[in-house]
Amino acid sequence: MSSPTLQFLSITSNPSLTDRWRTAIAPLGGTHTACDGLVTALRRIPERPLDAILLDSAQVELTLDRTLRKIRHRAPEADLLVVTDETTDATPGMLERWSASVVGASVSAEDLTARLERILLDRNRVKRCGWVGLSPSLRSASELVLSAAPSDATVLIEGESGTGKELAARAIHENSQRSGKPFLAVNCSAFAESILESELFGHEKGAFTDAFGRKKGVFEAADGGTIFLDEIGETSPGVQSRLLRVLEEHKVRRVGSTESIPVDFRIVAATNRDLAAGSAAGHFRRDLYFRLAVVQLTLPPLRERRGDIPVLLMHHLRNAPSEGPSLKDRVTEDGLTRLIDYDWPGNIRELRNFVERATVRFPDAKLDHDAVGELLTSVRPVSDLPVVSGRRSDSVEREMIFAALTELKRDLDYLKRTASRLAERQPPMSAGTGDGSFPSMRELERQRILDALRQAQGNRAKAARLLGIGERTLYRKIREWGL
Repeated sequence: MSSPTLQFLSITSNPSLTDRWRTAIAPLGGTHTACDGLVTALRRIPERPLDAILLDSAQVELTLDRTLRKIRHRAPEADLLVVTDETTDATPGMLERWSASVVGASVSAEDLTARLERILLDRNRVKRCGWVGLSPSLRSASELVLSAAPSDATVLIEGESGTGKELAARAIHENSQRSGKPFLAVNCSAFAESILESELFGHEKGAFTDAFGRKKGVFEAADGGTIFLDEIGETSPGVQSRLLRVLEEHKVRRVGSTESIPVDFRIVAATNRDLAAGSAAGHFRRDLYFRLAVVQLTLPPLRERRGDIPVLLMHHLRNAPSEGPSLKDRVTEDGLTRLIDYDWPGNIRELRNFVERATVRFPDAKLDHDAVGELLTSVRPVSDLPVVSGRRSDSVEREMIFAALTELKRDLDYLKRTASRLAERQPPMSAGTGDGSFPSMRELERQRILDALRQAQGNRAKAARLLGIGERTLYRKIREWGL
């Protein structure tokens, strides 16, 4: 099957620049659409994605920022080359915001050809990694992935949650000689230490309670393939020590066994922490850090590659149920601007979630400035879950312990108050004791919870408010009493 013909467009009334552009694309075998102004260009941008657009900034009818916004709204997937001179108002921030790059007004056809060849090479690299985007940082990351993939070197991927670390790990595996073998991912933060050791290294029958049979660990199951250790920074010193030994010896010993089993694997690890700083502070083994970080790859957060937001929106809209392929038919220009200005703390994962919610909340309407704002503010973090950002782990742990102790004290104070109130109203002979004694603290607690639930007609949230305790505490008490 032949590859689709490349499509290029120019926006200029300068005949010399148009001729140089035509000459530049001729060796690439592409088709060219020439437009003498922005209005004409916006009408003639085809539905099929353009590969590159040449914009003469000296002849734009609007400000350059508005012009770039209109072009990116219609052609989110095109590389945009802006021809500038000394008088242009193009700034690095503006160009980055709309994923545009500059060329000089006197650029030759040969230089344009070399530029386009580089663009096509970069696009192919990004595609081979399974990524979507136009930013230089993403293209640099794809180049590093593909250069590291053929080797067996361990790779450490760093980046915030939601930046696509597992996708990068899969790209390394799929472009390596191990691609026909297993790719197994383990989230190290999802298991307690003992369970994680069993997951990674396996166990023998009877090695611990509930070990009813022999189990192969990930290292054995992935023999010949790639193991992705996500959130490696969350592992305990004990697990780190065992990992280091396995990495050094390429042998694994199941929990409860004395036999060492040779294994063939490649490790790709990921973390949202600064492991270099953690190892320097003694929170992570330095020897394991250096063993993992043979190749280091840092994935930028979405707020540092805002120019990729339009093409990512286009990609996820195409994959959403009942959605068409056109960004301009789904999002207005001011809606797109608000999306680009948003910081996306959840990164690409949050953007994908945004598109999914948009298709449900506004199935038949365009997403304008107000609709985008409503969707971005409709999801709030749960208030009773700890949110950690940019602080030392030991200080966060102290705060969480203090919060737990405060809640425990509040519960004890409530029980004391309840006992005092009920003791004043309770007759000496209590139905549940039969010996003339006062009811126990547990009986008083149970009775008070039942009274609150009856008063709230079974509404647990309301009952918790009546009792003066948190909902989680009430749920725990209900389970404890089997109510």
